[in-house]
Amino acid sequence: MEENDKKLQRTASFNTGMSDVVLECVLQYVHDPRDRAAISLVCRRWYELDSLSRKHITIAFCYTTTTDRLRRRFPFLESLKLKGKPRAAMFNLIPDDWGGYVTPWVREIAENFDCLRSLHFRRMIVRDLDLEVLARSRGKVLQALKLDKCSGFSTDGLFHIGSLCRQLRTLFLEESSIIERDGEWLHEIAMNNSVLETLNFT
Repeated sequence: MEENDKKLQRTASFNTGMSDVVLECVLQYVHDPRDRAAISLVCRRWYELDSLSRKHITIAFCYTTTTDRLRRRFPFLESLKLKGKPRAAMFNLIPDDWGGYVTPWVREIAENFDCLRSLHFRRMIVRDLDLEVLARSRGKVLQALKLDKCSGFSTDGLFHIGSLCRQLRTLFLEESSIIERDGEWLHEIAMNNSVLETLNFT
């Protein structure tokens, strides 16, 4: 009985011995997603603190979760990487219209993720309207946009990015299928952006 009481005291001490302030200071130095996941499993309070302090998330497959769940779980995200089609799409083993649309994610980002500064879509279908919505809602704060092996958009969509995303430091379009209409989007970037460091559209 006495031994059980000692164990209970040690458990209580563990649960209350570290204040939220101290834990938040520690969490800002923990970046590995596996370590973060382990921390969130310790107790409900640690789960909540992880939710509030997590800055970057990678979703390996866009259909494994929902936009609403992402918003509730990590409301203060600054960076999001979202993957759509499986790797088989790179070898033409999946139809172009298989899925992986960014539209619901862009809508959620536009409405709720005020802190988001970096966005990376990989193997997803992006429409010109998606880029326009993103530029109008997050253009003032967006610093990095990567459309990696994406399709479905044209230079018209990039025009909105060039004219409204004036804090953009990285624009990555490598291996994306871009419908060429004109080169005005490059002119917009040149006229409106003085901080761009990386532009890749090979």
